[in-house]
Amino acid sequence: MIQNTTDDAIEIRTSLDGVELRFSSNLMGFLANRKECGRFHLGDWLQALDWDMLGHLPQLAEMGVQGSPAMGMAMEDLALVAMHALAAERQAGEVIFNTDELGRHVEQLCMLATLERLRRRGLLSYASAISIELDADNSFVLSPDAFAQEDGMRRQVARGLH
Repeated sequence: MIQNTTDDAIEIRTSLDGVELRFSSNLMGFLANRKECGRFHLGDWLQALDWDMLGHLPQLAEMGVQGSPAMGMAMEDLALVAMHALAAERQAGEVIFNTDELGRHVEQLCMLATLERLRRRGLLSYASAISIELDADNSFVLSPDAFAQEDGMRRQVARGLH
């Protein structure tokens, strides 16, 4: 159960009009099919996504921030991913936070998806487990090639933040 600590009601559904939400369904399947019972970190799931799906996470968030009415379902999907990932990382059946924290967790999700794309391009490596927790270490090491591509990386990271 996900609760909101403010008086503003948040209603999140697992599907809209019978249509499964793409990312949250994928995450729930990933969690259900994990053979390893060790601790879950969001980076585990991000590393399992294909390149296109990984690229859609920040794109959807950017479009949702711009206020497109058609993006409501996508933003709901991203919010569900953030909430389920947070609950899985904390090994908790319930996650309590306010509306602003939900937004920051969605932003964190999109930033981490951008970092995973940069890792796959060989521009960085992880120095720690990648977590959706807002105060997580999430350390990474830039490769020498990253400095040569600094402007392009800066643009990608900036897009991942919005």
